[in-house]
Amino acid sequence: MPRPFRFVAPFLIPLAACSSVQDDFSRQLLQPPPGWLAEPADVGLAAEPFEIVLHSAASLTGFWIPNERAERRTVVVFHDERSNCSVLHPYYRFLHDAGFQVCVFDPRGFGRSKGTPTLQAWIHDVPELLDWLHARPDVEPERTAYFGTGLGSTAALWAARTQRRCAALVLEGLPSPRAIVRESVTDDGSALSALTAGMVEFAGMPDDIEPEEGAPRLQIPALFLIGEAEPARDRIALGQSFRAYGGPKHLWLLRGTRAAPHALLQHDGEYQRRIGAFLQAAFAGQAAGPLAAGSKTADLPDGRSWYEVQVSGAATDTPVAIEAGVMLVDGTMQFARGWLEHGRARVRLKLPSAPLAVGAADVAAATPDPEQVWRETRTPLAEAAAAIEPLWPRIDELRNGALGRTEMVALADRLGTAPWPAQLEAELADVFAELGRGLVAADDAALRQRGAALLQRAVAAMPAQPLLHWWAGATTTWGFPQEAAVQNAKLLLAAPAQ
Repeated sequence: MPRPFRFVAPFLIPLAACSSVQDDFSRQLLQPPPGWLAEPADVGLAAEPFEIVLHSAASLTGFWIPNERAERRTVVVFHDERSNCSVLHPYYRFLHDAGFQVCVFDPRGFGRSKGTPTLQAWIHDVPELLDWLHARPDVEPERTAYFGTGLGSTAALWAARTQRRCAALVLEGLPSPRAIVRESVTDDGSALSALTAGMVEFAGMPDDIEPEEGAPRLQIPALFLIGEAEPARDRIALGQSFRAYGGPKHLWLLRGTRAAPHALLQHDGEYQRRIGAFLQAAFAGQAAGPLAAGSKTADLPDGRSWYEVQVSGAATDTPVAIEAGVMLVDGTMQFARGWLEHGRARVRLKLPSAPLAVGAADVAAATPDPEQVWRETRTPLAEAAAAIEPLWPRIDELRNGALGRTEMVALADRLGTAPWPAQLEAELADVFAELGRGLVAADDAALRQRGAALLQRAVAAMPAQPLLHWWAGATTTWGFPQEAAVQNAKLLLAAPAQ
């Protein structure tokens, strides 16, 4: 069986060895995951696998996913530096549902693509993919959009600028390779540190890869997204690129959100809707969502100032809930809520300095609320993700064997007996199994009975298609590494009563 894998926190890049700067930088920046999990056929989508041979030892592989409703509109997905095509089903499913044909691919050395992953290949192999794509009779190059996450968004922006046959861009978590290099080098102010950083930049990075430098030369519509909990380095990089961007641009600051794919959970429903709506509008040559601009209105004695964010959008018969967000120069964010009426809205924020970037997003599922301006109706999955968030530290302690029986009971109390959505139940299957194992060994009959119920819950949580399971929580899970715990739960349930 293919090996499931679980991704952890964003990468850290140590000082590159001067003798092999380029290889070291690429090796630590690009992290191809082990294993292969799912394909479009596993989620009921017809797809054409492809391989583009670059040379005898390198290739690009992926899937072409047609859509008879697409009218030749195509979205190319550029995944991040820690993924491969086998975990992209949450993305290509919603893009296909939105009416697009989709191309997903793995860069050199990722997934089933042959070769050694390097940052140079990450960028400079892309024209080979696009030449293959544009030669297809079912593709119209001018009706193609690029959607990138993480370092994939850097490649997507580079491709849009250099290939010049792109209708729109969606860029989530757009990092600066230069900032990554400089952060990786010890900043002691010495000439050696500056020399080392310069050497890494010169030897390890392709020309013209910096997003902020390429952004002013683009004129196509672009949607920029960044999570409030992503590294400050990446927030600042995206904000600077957004500010420099030359075409129609929209910014969605994702409150309380970590790096992709966390937004798929945190903003379930809204994430898919907004990206789909942006692309639909961009392909149609229409306005692609609310626009925002900020201006200072008054200085305050404490050194801060009032800023007003003006939001404009389509005039509708009924008010539309909007959330305005500003990013400061240090990457921190502030938010304000309002209502778009007759295509206009104004909100005020008290800020310590002028914002680096200003954006706004409409909220479809919102109702008026006297205390919060409006209240969003979240999907059950998004509600569950928010509700479970405070429990992850204690869950991690349990998984590491650091909880005693009293603490296990307390955690079981907080998890409750009512089932969570199936996706979260599956993610917690090993938790239920471990809690059950600890409680069935208790002297107290009531605790043993409760432990048996938890073991049964673990078994019931097993998904019908384990390799399709994913959870973008505190730790992102792809596949079902909980399966061994479920099998152990079955054995405990089958064991004779003591």
